[in-house]
Amino acid sequence: MSQSETLVEYALREIRSRIQNGTYPPGTKLSTQEISDSLGISRTPVVAAVNRLVAQGLAVAIPRRGVIVAEFSTQKLREITEVRQMIELYAVKFAIANADFCPEIIEEMEKICETLDEIRDTDYTRAAELENRFHTLFVSLASNAQLTKIYESNWGVGSMFYMFTISKMPIYKHRLSFEQHREMLRLLRIGDEKALADLIQQHLQIVFSTIDWLSRNEKDGMAEIFKTL
Repeated sequence: MSQSETLVEYALREIRSRIQNGTYPPGTKLSTQEISDSLGISRTPVVAAVNRLVAQGLAVAIPRRGVIVAEFSTQKLREITEVRQMIELYAVKFAIANADFCPEIIEEMEKICETLDEIRDTDYTRAAELENRFHTLFVSLASNAQLTKIYESNWGVGSMFYMFTISKMPIYKHRLSFEQHREMLRLLRIGDEKALADLIQQHLQIVFSTIDWLSRNEKDGMAEIFKTL
């Protein structure tokens, strides 16, 4: 936990991470006592964090059952990905305009590209974390805190689906997708708005294609997601 982080923020970050890495898969009950014990903090900030997850749609409060990690359909996955695409495309011109004024963000995005080049072939969780961070940094360049907040909330569920798609094949099969991050960064630096927008849509096409496949095989496909997570 960082010094600038509140206990609620710490609990929220840790619970989200556990949801995203599959420790708490869809349908899992979130026991605030168990979580507070594992984090070494009181239940109060954990309860507040869980309530935030409910507000964000990552968890669902069910009467007499408690709070569980949200399950989701292919329709919801499509909506999540559409929102992600809309936000990233909206951010393009603002990110380009602000890039020169945010060298620390550009530097972190460059380091992510370098790390993705060296990532191990089975390190799916790390790959998903880096993908999430890169695109969140990109959106943050728009200098709109509310937009970034919405994007991060949307990615909460989206990143679980990303873990499913990336884990279906070895990491080396995703190298082209990883290389697109470096091209995104190049286009961002030279200010090519059209090419950057086109690349973002191309980058997300594999996600839409996977959702389409799952939609055609909804029962087996969604069961596979839950089993994988």
